[in-house]
Amino acid sequence: MADKEHYNVRVGSSHAKSLGITHRTTPLARSWTGDMRVRFSDFQVNEIGENGSVIHLRTIGLENDNKKPAQSSQTPGASEPKEKPSNKDAHNAKSQDEPSVIEIAPEDITALENLSSQQFAQDLVQLFNGGNGPTGEKPKTATSETLDDKAKRAQLHGEVRRIFNSRLETTTGPEGAIVASYVAPRKNSKKSRGPRGRPDDEPIGQYLHFTLYKDNRDTMDAVSQISRLLRVKPQVIGYAGTKDRRASTTQRCSIRYQRKRAMAGLNGKLWGIATGDYEYSDSPIHLGQLLGNEFVITLKNCKMADDDMSLAPSERLALMKSNVESAMKHMASHGWINYFGHQRFGTHDVGTHQVGKLILRDDYEGAVNALLRYDAEIAAKAEAGQVPDEPSKRDEYLRHQACMLFQTGKDFDRAAKLIPRRYAGESCVLRHLTRSGKSSSRDFAGAVTHITRGLRSMYLHAYQSHVWNHAASLRYTLHGTTVVAGDLVIADAQSQPSATEVSRDQDGDEIINPADDEEEFAPPRARPLTEEEASSGKYTIHDIVLPSPGHDVIYPKNEIGEFYKDFMGLEENGSLDPLKMRRLRREFSLPGRYRKLMQRFLAEPSVQVRLYDDDTEQMHPTDMDLIKGQTNGHEGEGKRKRHHETDGHDGAGTKKAKVKVSGDDNDSVVKAEEPKDQVADSGQGASGASETEPTVEQAAEPAKIAVVVKFQLPSSAYATVTLRELMGDGDRTDLDERVAS
Repeated sequence: MADKEHYNVRVGSSHAKSLGITHRTTPLARSWTGDMRVRFSDFQVNEIGENGSVIHLRTIGLENDNKKPAQSSQTPGASEPKEKPSNKDAHNAKSQDEPSVIEIAPEDITALENLSSQQFAQDLVQLFNGGNGPTGEKPKTATSETLDDKAKRAQLHGEVRRIFNSRLETTTGPEGAIVASYVAPRKNSKKSRGPRGRPDDEPIGQYLHFTLYKDNRDTMDAVSQISRLLRVKPQVIGYAGTKDRRASTTQRCSIRYQRKRAMAGLNGKLWGIATGDYEYSDSPIHLGQLLGNEFVITLKNCKMADDDMSLAPSERLALMKSNVESAMKHMASHGWINYFGHQRFGTHDVGTHQVGKLILRDDYEGAVNALLRYDAEIAAKAEAGQVPDEPSKRDEYLRHQACMLFQTGKDFDRAAKLIPRRYAGESCVLRHLTRSGKSSSRDFAGAVTHITRGLRSMYLHAYQSHVWNHAASLRYTLHGTTVVAGDLVIADAQSQPSATEVSRDQDGDEIINPADDEEEFAPPRARPLTEEEASSGKYTIHDIVLPSPGHDVIYPKNEIGEFYKDFMGLEENGSLDPLKMRRLRREFSLPGRYRKLMQRFLAEPSVQVRLYDDDTEQMHPTDMDLIKGQTNGHEGEGKRKRHHETDGHDGAGTKKAKVKVSGDDNDSVVKAEEPKDQVADSGQGASGASETEPTVEQAAEPAKIAVVVKFQLPSSAYATVTLRELMGDGDRTDLDERVAS
């Protein structure tokens, strides 16, 4: 089932130019477009550890080599996530020490969310898999919000029966709410002993490291779920960087004072999340403790500018293939401008860099008003009860409604209660401004400082990134790839902190103002080149750095250095002085950092161009697909492929992954063999024969073109900027993310 939203990579707007993203360095015969994230698994991100290894989820649950594998009549990976056990299976499962966790297919979860709410869908899954967590407790019932639509209630009853194989019984309450209860299977006469029924001599280290896999959930959401179930604060869970929400991602995390068994027991209760590969350690995982990220991105419905649709699909495929491969080859050898991407500046009408500008000029009221800006039309619809059912849209409407209620003075308390917690900045501000009624409603400075430290820093860093982008564009406009006198280079590479010593924020960029260890993570030093050095040939464009504005950096000794003063001094850019970046509030003082002007891949990239028919087709297996052994699954001719399926022809000749299910007193262990490189060499098509003319016996040639790219980037680089460079512009200047109708 395809996701409702997708992002279209298309000819750009003036928005990118306003962010300073104006140049490309890669020659391209013809620019092209494609739909990104038709399904969230089309965007896959795997963290790269400090040792250079790519993090993959290998095992879900606990592995106990002393136990014999559980006997099963099924072949590994034969069952689909949304298939439910029969009564006989459930009966046999109860004879084990611990019931097996049944994972619910993402498309079934989405169906429940669309009919009710995200919370009710989550409650149903927890009810169904109740008792598998570390506490052994399970909810008795799950209750939805009031549903006035009788037809929708009837559909929801049916979906619950289907998805949970009649293990959940639903009734309609007097006010229209759906109440679900668990129907327990018949118990075996032989009692089983749970995890508390036997000694657990496994040592517990100070920190438990684990691999976190998530689908369509952001890192903070995953951390919140885990901490809530373990009844600990989210702050005890460490991670190297946040990963995209609309994606399938894998990363390493750490948690303090927890046992492997407790973490493994959460897998049946987690929402779009799985954990595994547990290991004890004496040290936690910190932000920035990564080398970078590996991306596998599928772009569908790809078309070149002025595409000749009269050509046969195979001919269009050959043109696209040549076009993309030449661009990727050039990028691998020459690099591209290391712009900060669009996500650095937020998705609202007021960018995060604009909020940062107001904070830096001590205009706290302006910063609060910028954060709480709302659309009057959307707010009026929400106030009238016209709120969409889709969770993300519902939250957006509630945000506008809450901001309107506060800004108009209509209802302060209701505004603070309505604002969804996912809007962290607005939520922090409203909670502070309404905590004492109208008496605190004008404490704008207090409201800004009430925002969490990480989020406050994000606003300031976004302003610095905005200035950096514009400086980089001017530098390239004036001098291209030629090294000139006054350009900055890092002073002494041997004496500088390594990349792994520098703390980084949630976006993967260096933390400008660490909390307590500013001296330990001192920024590297730079120096300007002399005329003789610039012309010597010793330095290339890949040695050149530009500073983000700060009090602890120097600026280029040429016209680019003067640009910082002129640009930041403009009224629309804050009327700020790049040489005066210290503030009375230490957290608002910005030392600044240096960033390479040009970016390159960490490893050789690859690209696959292929023909296809079905937009729901998954063209590269996720870690979860490999674990479940479904990389070659089919539903049958003419049917839509499920979430954990691909067409079995990924260009690398991938065979179905072997899966081992081991018996354990607490959970089933699902283990995948080593993942192979699933992106085809750019010289092959999707099945190794995608460019072969169809024979008489073959079906009609697919008409759509997909491009699957795989590349590794340092932690401070942006995948969207990389894609923009690869896809060209002509007049194209950005990647616009828009919701499809």
